[in-house]
Amino acid sequence: MIETLRQKQTLFLVILLTLAGMAGLGYLFASKKSEPVYLSKIDRIMYDTHNKSPKYIITLPDRVKKQETPEKVKNAPTQEAQAEAASENPHSLEAVLSRIPNLGKLGDADGQKPLPDIQPRDNLVEEKNGLLLPKTDGKERPWETYGRKVQVMPRFNRVAVVIANLGANPAHARLINKGLPAEVSFSFSPYAPVLEKQLAEARTEGHETYMDFLLPSEDYLKSDSGPLSMSLTASLDENRSRLEKVIGAKVPSGGIIVRSGVADESNAEQLATLMQELKNRGLLVIDSVNHDGLAQLKIDRLVRAKADIVIENDYSRQSTEEKLQQAEQIARDKGRVIIVTEPKPVVVLALSEWIKSFSPQLSYEEMKEKNISEIANPFALVPVSNLVAE
Repeated sequence: MIETLRQKQTLFLVILLTLAGMAGLGYLFASKKSEPVYLSKIDRIMYDTHNKSPKYIITLPDRVKKQETPEKVKNAPTQEAQAEAASENPHSLEAVLSRIPNLGKLGDADGQKPLPDIQPRDNLVEEKNGLLLPKTDGKERPWETYGRKVQVMPRFNRVAVVIANLGANPAHARLINKGLPAEVSFSFSPYAPVLEKQLAEARTEGHETYMDFLLPSEDYLKSDSGPLSMSLTASLDENRSRLEKVIGAKVPSGGIIVRSGVADESNAEQLATLMQELKNRGLLVIDSVNHDGLAQLKIDRLVRAKADIVIENDYSRQSTEEKLQQAEQIARDKGRVIIVTEPKPVVVLALSEWIKSFSPQLSYEEMKEKNISEIANPFALVPVSNLVAE
């Protein structure tokens, strides 16, 4: 009898638990069915499941621009008034934006004409390991053939500007290419993407083209100039191979711009050999090293020049303007100056403004006709090939 009662109790508990489970499932389905249908994930994010206030508020712009009333249009400040207000308040948004160096401000320079050679001449190249290395044929030399001579009026001091380390940012390089006068020379980083295309575009706009040659980093224990720079630990053959990769781009290049780094007794012998190689190939060398290690190498009849002003490390507007003032004084004293700089927007914009301040080159008759007795800024921009010597 007791066993029968126990069986009935167990059966009763099973039935009770089954009914409770069915009731729970029914409640769950009913709750799900009663939830609102959200039109998007944004609605679900904004509202919880209990119809509470939105957790986030997203404000979207009006699709239709509201028409301004004639009174508002009439009373709206003019651009001149806004510019004047910005100048009065140096902390205003307009004033802050106007001080940001933007290469788009360069616009397009006037008088850009392609150089004669956009592609290398057959008689001035030789193929080696998949590279087109420049060479001289005994009559022509690449630095002369691929360069451009510019005539300068008497009493004007010649100024050569080289934008080095160009091409790492193709968009910036394109703006600089279009915005600076054709007399500004370009030197490209060997690590620049689409290098051949960028050099061809530069020559199409009239700029002389060169390649950066990177010396070993002065802080070589902590930093490295990369696999296309000269190495203190590599053999002469390896360093010659690296140089060939730098100058072997399949476009006309007149030579190299040697960038700052180690040039002393530790690598003087190899440097002398490499400079002799460049001389034999008819290429020029612009020394922008911040010491005289490279200048002390005696290479007979190497076409070379030493940069007078190198803008690197400090790119502030004040420092740049001081450098340009130094360049003016050097040009007045020597009759010429060579400037090598990185393509930093603040420097490029300052250079553009400075170049525009040069006095126009007028003949004596033109000056007399315009009643000009003194040349205010007697500087003339020339490609860097115009200021080298053997």
